[in-house]
Amino acid sequence: MESDTTCIVQYLVSSRMARNIIEAGIAEAERVGHALSFAIVDTAGHLVASARMDGAGPVTIEIARGKAFATAATGGQPGDSLAQRFQENPQVWGNAGSLGYGAPMLPAAGSLPIKIDGRVVGAIGASGAPSAVDVAVISAALNAVIGSANK
Repeated sequence: MESDTTCIVQYLVSSRMARNIIEAGIAEAERVGHALSFAIVDTAGHLVASARMDGAGPVTIEIARGKAFATAATGGQPGDSLAQRFQENPQVWGNAGSLGYGAPMLPAAGSLPIKIDGRVVGAIGASGAPSAVDVAVISAALNAVIGSANK
């Protein structure tokens, strides 16, 4: 008689997936004419992958990481929502800023959760262009690699 076993599906952002998302982000940033930095973290906020395009400012990589960390730390809240929460209560967010494992926790537009089958598996942040461009680029990258599963 076969035993009844339960498979546990682990949802996480793999390093391969992270690299693919970043490559898609670089391609999209080049297409729209901006040099960006990208950072992808897992749900615990640990860095999985990052890249700074030629021409992106040196601090943009840490800003991207801080944006991604804030999204991960809040369970997948997109950066624009976090920026609004910061404006409403800056003292709370100001005190949380140093929690990012070596990068600041930045509640700012330019980050999105990474989802698989509706579950948050990580977050991506971008920096180097106006926030609307950062968001458009990472949205396109997520769509290119994950597609509708990231909804």
